[in-house]
Amino acid sequence: MKFSVLPWTILCLFAASASAQTLDAGSTKDASLIERDHRAYVSGVYGNGKIDGENLRGKTTLGWAFEVRFGKEINLPGVGNGKLFSEDEKFRVDVVHYNEGHPDNNHRDGFALQGIYNKPLSKRISAEVGVGPYYSMNTTTLGGVQYNNSNLGVLLSTALLIDVDQLGSGAHIRLGFNHVNMPGAGAHSSNALLIGVGKYFGAPSARDIPGLVDDRIWLGVAAINGQTNHGDTERSFGGSAEVKKYYGPWAFSASAIAEGDDDSRVDRRGLAAQAWYVQPLADKWSASAGFGPYVSSNKRGASDQTRLMALITMQVDRELGKDWKAFASFSRVNTFREKNDRDLFRVGVMRAFGG
Repeated sequence: MKFSVLPWTILCLFAASASAQTLDAGSTKDASLIERDHRAYVSGVYGNGKIDGENLRGKTTLGWAFEVRFGKEINLPGVGNGKLFSEDEKFRVDVVHYNEGHPDNNHRDGFALQGIYNKPLSKRISAEVGVGPYYSMNTTTLGGVQYNNSNLGVLLSTALLIDVDQLGSGAHIRLGFNHVNMPGAGAHSSNALLIGVGKYFGAPSARDIPGLVDDRIWLGVAAINGQTNHGDTERSFGGSAEVKKYYGPWAFSASAIAEGDDDSRVDRRGLAAQAWYVQPLADKWSASAGFGPYVSSNKRGASDQTRLMALITMQVDRELGKDWKAFASFSRVNTFREKNDRDLFRVGVMRAFGG
């Protein structure tokens, strides 16, 4: 993947930091006494590692992989809260975007959904392990032809979380290890050591954040900076318009997208519909993940034929009063045709109407 989501990472961690600081200002609790129950979670980590498999050539080190995740603690009926596991042992569900760096001829990244088990080792250190399906897209050249190969595999993650009070209550250093197992002919595995920061913080319910539970419709516009996942292509600039409706922690949207022209392979526009999971963070911040169909045509293709693709998105929102919000998002356009996949970074605003 040629397009970096570093701006999304920074916004996501800033949201977590701002949320934690707001909670700290209104709380008398000591940082070490944060309630370990149904907390929200955000982290960003960077690191390096290696790929392993058949038909690899050149550099096999990842060259600075990175991961962004958000999630929330959950109850497991019948096993948690001192039944099968102790009250200190917690479970979480995380949405993950993982970029496996840039070894030679393999630029892979993707999205995962992980179940997490976390156990305290001491007052300030906990360990966790997570596993779940990982849908990846790899830009690679085979026989002189460049492809965007899609595969479904497994992402296994382990980590030590070391509390750091100086960064605010719930903040910690995250020392992690990721292993990717990707079945299928020609697909490689990878291992990486990662370090970064994360925050746990008590999340409000969806009802506590303006706009997530009401009858209003949100209309938004955004600017797009896109990158086609092939060599010898230019960044493109486009725009999108969107209508969105929230139903508690869920939302549905429809959008018109003009991805822009990369001057060689893609000048695409179309209509997308996405279903969203929305995770409130605290005091006007939320993170979300969306997935859905994207019907579009490419003016630089062999024909103007309309095609069905998929749009996968991770997003951070910030309320700007009762009726306005700003957002930043990273989307992957997956064509399922092994060519012309694209990364889209969007920044925009939304306004609520009705209600």
